[in-house]
Amino acid sequence: MGSPVIRVVDLKKQYENDGVITPVLHGLTFDVNPGEFVAIMGPSGSGKSTLMHILGFLDTLTSGKYEFNGKDVSTLDEDQLADMRGSEVGFIFQAFNLLSRTTVMENVMLPLLYSNIPVSKRKEMARKTIAAVGLEHQINNLSNRLSGGERQRVAIARAFVRDPSVIFADEPTGNLDSRSGTQVMEILQKLNRESKRTIILVTHETYTSEHAQRILRIKDGLIQSNEPVENRRFAHESVAEQLK
Repeated sequence: MGSPVIRVVDLKKQYENDGVITPVLHGLTFDVNPGEFVAIMGPSGSGKSTLMHILGFLDTLTSGKYEFNGKDVSTLDEDQLADMRGSEVGFIFQAFNLLSRTTVMENVMLPLLYSNIPVSKRKEMARKTIAAVGLEHQINNLSNRLSGGERQRVAIARAFVRDPSVIFADEPTGNLDSRSGTQVMEILQKLNRESKRTIILVTHETYTSEHAQRILRIKDGLIQSNEPVENRRFAHESVAEQLK
């Protein structure tokens, strides 16, 4: 399987405000291997969002070690962290975070704007990822005219367009009805299987987490369990066929 894409050793995080120190993460140790689909679960206040922000280079650890593709992240400066955020990771958020008066194509092309990728190739890359989430028929439509489920599929395409090493999905079904939420999870599962990209899902929903291969449960800033999913939910054949 090779080296882990993510290696965390005794990771601790605390915040300081007016001299008051608030510990959030109390020494986490785990690996994530290339191509894995891992869910991080925990109640509100457990530290799962803080952990995702650290893993996605949006926040820094207080102590311990975090290696991403063999690089010690604590040795990177702000510019290097920004480069990693732009090229190595993709984000999918609960609120979609799309530009409302722009087309599906324009939204998906956003991560390519500040890249060295030739302009001629950017549309081709965006078209390919839009097709992968089954939205070719909406490619020139404005994102604010789409349903919630379709908007999240645009967000998924945008996260995958630069072919990052890791996709972070933060409560991606939180604003969706159960049918749209299931479809989004099935799309993520399909893309994980076909692209071999690593996906780290943050969720409090058991049903959603069961689409992953492994669940890392966090409570009060500590790892409670780190186990494979016993009865994993798999994409319905009809959805998989529809999105080919």
